[in-house]
Amino acid sequence: MELKVVAKEKLKVGLALGGGGARGLAHIGVLKVLKRENIPIDLIVGTSMGAIIGAAYALKKDISTLEKIAEKYSKIGEFNINLSFSEKEKEDKPYFIKKMSDFLKKGYILNLELRRKYLNDGEGLKKIINDLVGDKVFADTKIPFAAVAADLIKGEKVILNQGKLFNALLASASIPGIFPPIILEGKILVDGGIVDVVPIEAARSLGANFIIAVNVSPTLKKRFEFSNAVEILFRSDSITSNELIKLQLSFADLVITPKVERFHWSNFSKPEKCIREGEIAAQNVLSELKKKLKRVTPSWWKRLFY
Repeated sequence: MELKVVAKEKLKVGLALGGGGARGLAHIGVLKVLKRENIPIDLIVGTSMGAIIGAAYALKKDISTLEKIAEKYSKIGEFNINLSFSEKEKEDKPYFIKKMSDFLKKGYILNLELRRKYLNDGEGLKKIINDLVGDKVFADTKIPFAAVAADLIKGEKVILNQGKLFNALLASASIPGIFPPIILEGKILVDGGIVDVVPIEAARSLGANFIIAVNVSPTLKKRFEFSNAVEILFRSDSITSNELIKLQLSFADLVITPKVERFHWSNFSKPEKCIREGEIAAQNVLSELKKKLKRVTPSWWKRLFY
């Protein structure tokens, strides 16, 4: 994307943190580098895991707090989901989302269990979010922050930047079909990743005119064999999502892409490795980022040092 020069208006840097489950822990590493290098961030917008990480950082601007988040998520196996598994199977599959994935791939998509509106009550997720933000509201953040969710009623994106952080984060991270939708101000909200995986446009609509996007979604790899209709269905959905992500990323001024594809999005057990990948990815584009900021406006460059 061609860099836009901001001449008259003050440059406002927005950080767009994408969704991606456990891969989103890489956002912590990215933030660590940006803070260390004194890259000013004027606005943070997050989707799903990006919203949780972004909100926690926006509240305190403290990396150690984010490290604690990672520790909490490393224990996500304590979540319980009631699917049609024997006790032996439950012991062999410690991650509840992994259970969901295996459940579908085994061909149980027509199982009566799926008549339910959700498969997990979300109490574990609520506890973690409450531990992170408590009763804090958006006005309490040190950096302006917004979360993105999807409204099932109108089928559109919703930008949340008022009221309690808890409600917004829960809505932004409520994976459709797994966690209950969140009813808020007449809307039925679910995970923002279904409409805005990396919330670049949302950040721009809130006033940011230089967008740093962090994408933790895996790239689509070639595949030549498909065993059943469910695999074809999932592959088709992945193609659609991949094209949407590429389109969204084209509107960012700089994209940081941590190499976290090897981590399953439901496996939070190795946070330190995801964080490290975020650091590496941010460090690799640091020179380019500083050059772009300097080119946009020399006066902004001074903020990096004074």
